[in-house]
Amino acid sequence: MPRIRPEEMPHPPSPGSLHDDHVIALLRSGAHAALLSAYFGEAEYRELSLLARLAATRRPRHEPTVWILPGIMGSKLGTIRDSMLDLLWLHPPAVAEGKLAQLALSDGEPARPLSAVGVMLPGYLKMKLTLEVAGFHAEFHAFDWRRDLLELGADLLADIERAGEKQIMLVCHSMGGLVARAALALDRDRRIGRLIQIAAPNEGSFAPVQALRAVYPTVRKLAALDPRHSAEELAQRVFRTLPGLYQLLPSAQASPGHDLFDLAAWPRDGLVPDERLLARAKHTRARLAAADERCRVIVGTGQETVTSVTLRDGQFEYASTLRGDGTVPVHCAEWPGAPTWYAHGGHGELTNDDVVLAAVIDLLASGETARLSRRRPAENGAVRRVTDAELRRQVADEVRWESLSLDARRRILDPVITPEFAAPA
Repeated sequence: MPRIRPEEMPHPPSPGSLHDDHVIALLRSGAHAALLSAYFGEAEYRELSLLARLAATRRPRHEPTVWILPGIMGSKLGTIRDSMLDLLWLHPPAVAEGKLAQLALSDGEPARPLSAVGVMLPGYLKMKLTLEVAGFHAEFHAFDWRRDLLELGADLLADIERAGEKQIMLVCHSMGGLVARAALALDRDRRIGRLIQIAAPNEGSFAPVQALRAVYPTVRKLAALDPRHSAEELAQRVFRTLPGLYQLLPSAQASPGHDLFDLAAWPRDGLVPDERLLARAKHTRARLAAADERCRVIVGTGQETVTSVTLRDGQFEYASTLRGDGTVPVHCAEWPGAPTWYAHGGHGELTNDDVVLAAVIDLLASGETARLSRRRPAENGAVRRVTDAELRRQVADEVRWESLSLDARRRILDPVITPEFAAPA
């Protein structure tokens, strides 16, 4: 991706629209402190500023280089025009102007050419800086999360080969873990030295099911900010067209007796998935690499998570338990053959958790850690059930970005309904 020089940036800068390296430079210098504090949160800004300054004093002492792969929706998408970044995902003004429809793909091709132009820094910058303070050379590997996993895996391996290093270590959150598995399947020269997954949906997740059904909290929150499209329209026009989303659906092992790659398993209404993309997803998932001695897994637990789905009365009914990280159930994150550790925490929080990050450093250095438990947590029997119709009633029809608090803006992608978005009783 072309680098944008600081002098070419708008003034004052919009942190979400800046190149990742420029944000790090601002954190080190202390410039635009109020703006960055509003973007990250005051406590998070202070911590990131300290880490950025410490990282600048460290000389890498560990080999090989570490690449950080974000999860689905964790890479910024946009274009470079006249040396300026034109951001689409995630850019609130673009949402307010109804531009999310431009994320749609037609036969795998975008209506508007977009590329990955960085990562969502609130979710991943602390990890990068923490690794650098620990003596690793760490880089982000953003990717277009809309695309097919096999394509993304081939791109990742090609980028590793172009980097000219003998080996690269990968730390992968969520969907990034499956992109890495796609690359691992092609890695005949063993360019991938170690692969650490955090909250990866190895057997899928029920969140994509809810996204395709227009009931996933993030989809409904974005629709509430979009004056031109309802959640159902976004599901039909955008999410229904994205191969990468289908390829995160629960496998037959994760959803026994309910094959979500079979169109007959879905409600027959206006939100029917694309049958071709379902078949393609099943084929793609079968081609992901099995675990080998290079692989390690960290699984999140203790959060209310959809762990099964049932077709009932023409709609889905979701069963939620505490056996997951809020997005990926424990049984879906586990990867047979890979040593596994368990952390109590939410899906998006794990990449900022101090204990998890310390464990990642251990795993990169030695392949082992005593900071997390190897024992799968005992199952809590409590189950909460909710239907598509009930979820659709939980979010307000319209919310103005200007009315949201800074905390609410930072939580826009969280898979929960916050009070600002809750529908009136």
